[in-house]
Parts: sequence; structure tokens; C-alpha cells
Amino acid sequence: MPNMGVIIVGAGPAGASLARLLTRAGIRVTLLEQETTFERVFRGEGLMPAGMDALEQMGLVPLEKTIPHRRLESWNIHLGGKEVFVIPEPDLGEQSLRIVSQPALLRKMVDEAAQSDCFEFKADCQVQDLIWENHRVVGVKVKTNNSLSELRADLVIGCDGRGSLVRRKAGLTIDLQPDQYDVLWFKLPAPAQLQNTCQFYLMAKAQQHPASCYTSWDGQLQYGLILPKGGLGQLGDADWLRVAARSAPDWLAEHVLSQRASVTKPVRLNVVVGRCTQWWVPGMLLIGDAAHPMSPVRAQGINLALRDAIIATNHLVPALRKTPSAINEACALIQQKRLPEVVRSQTLQLQEASGLKIIRSSPWKLAIAQKILPLVGQLRLAQQAWLARQHDLRYGSQPVQLTVE
Repeated sequence: MPNMGVIIVGAGPAGASLARLLTRAGIRVTLLEQETTFERVFRGEGLMPAGMDALEQMGLVPLEKTIPHRRLESWNIHLGGKEVFVIPEPDLGEQSLRIVSQPALLRKMVDEAAQSDCFEFKADCQVQDLIWENHRVVGVKVKTNNSLSELRADLVIGCDGRGSLVRRKAGLTIDLQPDQYDVLWFKLPAPAQLQNTCQFYLMAKAQQHPASCYTSWDGQLQYGLILPKGGLGQLGDADWLRVAARSAPDWLAEHVLSQRASVTKPVRLNVVVGRCTQWWVPGMLLIGDAAHPMSPVRAQGINLALRDAIIATNHLVPALRKTPSAINEACALIQQKRLPEVVRSQTLQLQEASGLKIIRSSPWKLAIAQKILPLVGQLRLAQQAWLARQHDLRYGSQPVQLTVE
């Protein structure tokens, strides 16, 4: 069949990495992005060892000279304003857990794809609809500079995130999981004691909204307030920054409030967790958050997106050189290969989040945890057990190996 190539909708981690891999294999790719820059909103920055391994397979490691980043050093759990548990993050060399500049990473992926003659990147390009012929997706309708046009392809791949328009236009739906909430993200200057380190703080107090923070790749403190669904609207006239600081230890809460003039505008992340029972229709495939929106717990969104791109490349490269039925078979195989790890990750994310909810809602359980955890947390065995419980979130639960040259 004539090779029209692939249209990828969305230049996030799934779309940019897949575009780079496919073009390297000689597949014609048009990458569409509705925004004008990669700095548009806060994106997940944490790369677990599984994500670092994916980057290494893609030839994007080491990061030192190209992507601003910090290696995460520890996990610090604060309950009731007191530090109760500190778990050092293992140093795994190049595959250590990193906080990376996602805009810089995406730019590098797109720039490297652009070295190929078979790649085209269209920013500020909004997909309006899918084009169907004989019950098969054959392209997309797009709007660029107030002008409407059509782009044709052998396969359209939706990498346009948890609110995927491609998914909706294809008539596919998400089976929602029970872990639905909002996160209010914002940045501020890091306090002196956190400026030259990278530690992840998880903070909870009884009857208060949990919060987390870490020193990001740019030296700023990235802070997140975890709210029930619709919780931002429920704050009403309340001082949202003061609410965000309530679960922090006193010294950090005072710092946050003292930096009020330097706090960035908060960004609301609508956390929708679930997965599609069907990731594809003839001529169209979903991967990344478009197929399985993840919770922010343990930064699974970006890591699974990169691993999706590797498996998709393995199956799509040979199929795209054959027939439409071969492409359909490849899409089905990609879902089959990736679904078990998605299910496992979402199950573990739910388990991780449930403990925090119990402590927050129960003052007496919080009091018990505050007494026991400082003692238990000093034991190396307890620290190893905490890390081991998250093994599959860190390293992946399925083998992922790039096999296409």
C-alpha cells in the first residue's frame, strides 16, 4: 500500500518519544501539538529507574550535558508536622531516579527527530476531528492559524493526554478507577536548607489536605496541595496558600507564607485515573495517558508513556510496511503487551494513596503512626521493605526492550 506514514497527536512524553523512535526507523511521521511551546503547563518531572532505562534504550542517557535534572536523594514523610520516616533513595548510577526538565527533554526528542527527512512537527495545530473512510480512521482535520485543513495517514496515534480529543472522537471511553482527586501545583523559591538537595516531602495532618513538595531541576520548590475532586471550588474565599501550608512542618509552612509574593500562579491538575478497555479502532491507536490516565503517585504517567512508546515502536515499524490489517493486528498486540503493567501500576498507586487517606481522616491512627514510624523508620530493614513494596512502580512489572534497529 502507499506509505502515507503516521500522524501523532500530542508532543508530550509518549508522542515525542514515539515520533523520535519511528523516524529513526525510517517511518514518515507528522507530530501535531496544539501549544506553541513545551513550557505551557506543569508536567510530571519524575523519572523512575524504569523511565531512565527507557531513555537509555532510546539513546538519551546520560542527561548531564543536555537535560537539566537532579537526582532524588530521599523520601521524607511528615505526619502532624513532624518528620517520622526518611528513606534514602538508592543510587543506581545512570538509572537513578531523576527530577528532569520535561520541556528540555521534549525539545531534545523533537530536535533529534527533526534531523530525519521523514519528520514534520506542527506546533499551534489543533486537531478538530478524525477523518473516517469505510469504517477506518484515515487522517485528522486540523486548525492552524484559523485555517482548516485535512491530513491523511496510515495510522493516527493519540498521545494527547488524559483529556484526549482523539479518544473521544474515536468513540472510546475510560473505565474510571476510584482514585479521583485534584492537585494544585505551584512553585516558589526553595528554603536555604533545600536549595542544594533534592528530597521528596510527603506531608499530612489530621483533618487537613495532604501536600507534597520537592526541589525541582531549576532549584525552585515544586509544591502540590492534594484536594478532593472539586476541592478547589470548595475553598471559596479561603487563603489557598495558607491552606496549602497547613500540613507542612512549621519551618516550611513559615517559609511558604513568607514567599507569597514569589509564588507562581497555581495550576490545577484534574486527576482522572482509569484505562480504556479498547485502545484502538481501525486506523487509530491510543498510548500514554490517552489510553490509561495515571495518578501522580510515584510519577507513573511519564514512565509508562516512555515504555508504551518502545513497545509501540517494536510492533508498528514492521506493520506500517505491510497492510492495514497488519496495522490493526499490531495495535491489538500493543494493548495486549502494555495492559498488564498499566493494571499493576494503577493497583499499586491506589494502595500507596490509601494509607495517606486513612491517616488524614483518623486522628488516633495519626497519633499511633507518629509514635511508631520514627522508631521503625530507623531500621534499614524497614526502609528496604518500603522500597521493595514499590518495586514494580520503580522498575516496571513487565519486560520492555526496544528490538527495532
